[in-house]
Amino acid sequence: MNNLISQNSSLIGIKSVSFALESEKIRVLVEALRLVSQNEDIEFRNLYIPDNCEKYGFSEGYHNLGQLLHFLADMLEE
Repeated sequence: MNNLISQNSSLIGIKSVSFALESEKIRVLVEALRLVSQNEDIEFRNLYIPDNCEKYGFSEGYHNLGQLLHFLADMLEE
């Protein structure tokens, strides 16, 4: 993972990460979403999506957060 460059900013206390390649960002995000989706605290948690989110492509109702995160990872990978 030699394309990863990490910097610390003491001014705002945020650790920033830069990537040499755009595809590396997506790969890391996909792996992180899959990893988090399998976490016991998240895997069985429900997420409520309100009525007005249809304009963003989400259907109203309660959804499994773990499945939603895994779905997002699959979509990013395409």
